[in-house]
Amino acid sequence: MPLRKNGYAVNRATEKPAHAVVSPPIYLHTNAMNIAPPRRLLALLVAATLSISAQAKCGEIKGKGDINIIGNSFPALQFIAKELESCNRAGLKVSVKMTPEARVETERAFSSNGVSPFSAAVVSMGSYNTLVSRGQLQPMTDLVNKYRTRYKIEESMLVRVNGEVMAIAFMQNAQNLFYRKDLFDKHSIKVPTSYPEMLAAAAVIKRKEPSIEFPIAQTFAKGFDSGTEFVNLLAGHGGHMFKPGSAEPDFDGDAGVKAIETMRSMLPFMTPNALASNSDDVMNQFQDGRAAMGVLWASRAERMDDAQASKVVGKMDFAAAPRASAQGKIAAHLWWDGVVMPKNLGQDRDTVFQILMEGLDEDTTRAANNTTIWVRSAYKPTRFGAGVAATAKAGAPIWPSEPFFSLAHGEIGKILPDALSGKLAPKAALSAAAVAYRKAARDQGFIRN
Repeated sequence: MPLRKNGYAVNRATEKPAHAVVSPPIYLHTNAMNIAPPRRLLALLVAATLSISAQAKCGEIKGKGDINIIGNSFPALQFIAKELESCNRAGLKVSVKMTPEARVETERAFSSNGVSPFSAAVVSMGSYNTLVSRGQLQPMTDLVNKYRTRYKIEESMLVRVNGEVMAIAFMQNAQNLFYRKDLFDKHSIKVPTSYPEMLAAAAVIKRKEPSIEFPIAQTFAKGFDSGTEFVNLLAGHGGHMFKPGSAEPDFDGDAGVKAIETMRSMLPFMTPNALASNSDDVMNQFQDGRAAMGVLWASRAERMDDAQASKVVGKMDFAAAPRASAQGKIAAHLWWDGVVMPKNLGQDRDTVFQILMEGLDEDTTRAANNTTIWVRSAYKPTRFGAGVAATAKAGAPIWPSEPFFSLAHGEIGKILPDALSGKLAPKAALSAAAVAYRKAARDQGFIRN
């Protein structure tokens, strides 16, 4: 079922294998013998083939210049990046920068007084909310209307604010439970539906499965990762980030303390490096067979069956994110990812938009169907999206969209490692985060007193 936010519907997903068109070997025929051509000639033939392919895909784009796009690194974007960069030709250069610092770099570039060094960015809901609340995004309504037919742009892809298209969503995402079905079956363990059940399952795995020293892997790294885990668990324990109808913090109450205590209860079952574990680290722990369960982005699910990198092909399964407590709410939120263009764009906006649409067309969805949960109707659901569907069905809310939310999220992410390591008591850490947040919110005019 599509999600709806501000009047638009959103579907969602992630990752893909690298896309390449591989032509069959070309041979020169002499006296009925297949003789491979000289290496230089073969290189020319391959280059010509790739050039023809790029022209066929991006042939209607007449613009020129350097188009630079930034985003985080995840499987679906890795695939999209290859599609975008296939538009390179004489006079037109497309580059995609994928970095864990994408959010920071995007916000810095889009807020610059000069021209943004990035022509567009791939953003999640969290980044989008910050950028749109600051008025730093370029409306794309006219471009959508102009190219809707050529690129078969669907209404469900359009993120609107007061009728203006401010982002094009291409995938849906959520954090859901990854678990080793083979080990759960082997030890007759029920799939956890709550964090207490997950801890009990981890204790069984740790006791009975010698190959798994640290059964749980989860994203507890300082900053975005741990802050997001906290927000999920805060909601699961019935808490709220802000007091009703205001920007005043409310995350430092009992529900916030319970959220941190839930996170701390997982640490005995996690690697000693848990407080530095981001999505890549957790994915690698699963792929290497070093962890048996944990909550991770659904966009990483397809990588579990990547035979080139995974030792657990066919062994990992997916379910709804756990509830925060036995009687609590689901500890997860629903997200989307999409593309945006900066208000301080320096390149031809028409050319930038066309290139973005080349990478997000129906062919991309079909070719990389399994890498994420695509928004386009051409997407065919797979088992890798089962966790998102289950998480949505369990009642997960949409990620908070208040314009001041990112300020609170950021302050919480900064100080959480001190609470998780025991350096600060949970209440003291949250109180400090609330003080820092109130100062930032007051400086930006969200809090008046």
